[in-house]
Amino acid sequence: MKPFLDASILVEACLAQSPKFTAADALVKTRGAVTSAHALAEAYATLSGDVQLKLNPHDAAQMVVDLAEALHVHGLEAKPYVELIRQAPAKGIRGGSFFDAIHAQSARETKCVEIHTLNVRHFKHVAPDLKVIGL
Repeated sequence: MKPFLDASILVEACLAQSPKFTAADALVKTRGAVTSAHALAEAYATLSGDVQLKLNPHDAAQMVVDLAEALHVHGLEAKPYVELIRQAPAKGIRGGSFFDAIHAQSARETKCVEIHTLNVRHFKHVAPDLKVIGL
């Protein structure tokens, strides 16, 4: 079963000092592991923008490029984005949870049945049809 990894897992897999690094790194190295293009963008934004991490943007970019090379990266086409937006109000999806809906749709399109994340609660609402596994 191939796992879908959200941005929170990608970030942890880049931070060797994190207590969750070993588990996140193992997920990244899982054969067939999938992420979304949007998760890569979120990971770069976090790694390069979080002042507590003190990462050089060049280093953050290289970390994300390395992740992209290790994983299958799925990008949604325009029509699924528009459909997600169209359905969002009726499903109670708004604000930042919309980004989780993007990840969930990417997981569905790549036939992943489980999403790995640090934010289990976020995904329970936008992906009730998928197994959500916390790290």
